[in-house]
Amino acid sequence: MKNAHKSCEKLLVTGAAGFLGFAVAQAAKAAGYEVFGIGRQDAPQRLKGSQQTYEAVDLSDRQEVEAYLARVKPEAIIHCAWTGISGSSRDQDIQYGNIQATLSLVEIGAKYGLRKFIGVGSQAEYGHYEGRIAETHVPAPMTLYGAAKLAAYTLTRQRARALSVDFAWLRLFAIYGPGDNPNWLIPSLIRAMMQHQAPPMTEGIQKWDYLFIDDAAEAIMATLASTQVEGTYNLSSGSALAVRKIAESLRDTIAPDLALIFGTIPYGPNQIFHMEGDISRLSSATGWTPKTDLLAGLQKTIQHEKVVAP
Repeated sequence: MKNAHKSCEKLLVTGAAGFLGFAVAQAAKAAGYEVFGIGRQDAPQRLKGSQQTYEAVDLSDRQEVEAYLARVKPEAIIHCAWTGISGSSRDQDIQYGNIQATLSLVEIGAKYGLRKFIGVGSQAEYGHYEGRIAETHVPAPMTLYGAAKLAAYTLTRQRARALSVDFAWLRLFAIYGPGDNPNWLIPSLIRAMMQHQAPPMTEGIQKWDYLFIDDAAEAIMATLASTQVEGTYNLSSGSALAVRKIAESLRDTIAPDLALIFGTIPYGPNQIFHMEGDISRLSSATGWTPKTDLLAGLQKTIQHEKVVAP
């Protein structure tokens, strides 16, 4: 690392009302950091009662970002915010604004004392690879979302280097857990099964690497605390399981007598059948390893959905 300094104490988390950003902000508060959270105006219900310092800041407005950073002067930024992460928006022009917003955080932050920047990237930067993916794989994104993440990484890395800001980029695979978007796979399966309905599914033979939300937040905090982390790292559980097995595990807990029907939804033309991250580089640099196995994490997610599901 370029800067041999003590751990940063004043921390800004972007997207702090989102699934990952909220978990990171809570973990940082528990670790004793002075945490500032920013995000969209329409912050979700999870912020209520969290005692989180949160403000609505438009990251696409450079003047608004500068005014905020000049006032708060964070020593470190964890950048979880991103616009257009699902559905057709992944291939729409909205992705371009994310690149400039990410770059602005480093450029403006450096003027006001920023020393460390951690960006949350995506496995989508790699594109169509089958099997276990290491950071040495050459990125070849298939979506505008993946391309924008890769562009944000490349440009921000260069600016951080020029401005003497320590820089890490964590390519996130799939996360799950209490508080996840109800439209994503695991919570949608849980909610359907709670109503004793067999959810429409593909054949389910594709293997996915799912990381529990608390483990993801701990990995990011370990990255923040480390003086040995620089560059790009995969952030995942390091193992993959067939979607069919995940669905069956959920069914066995929620509705054991429910017959699941696989193959009612066709695979898309660019379906990847084995997506798994190699996390040895991140583990070696930080000492972090996932603590929550998938079955335990699914149980926690089920219990949460029983409380919040309509």
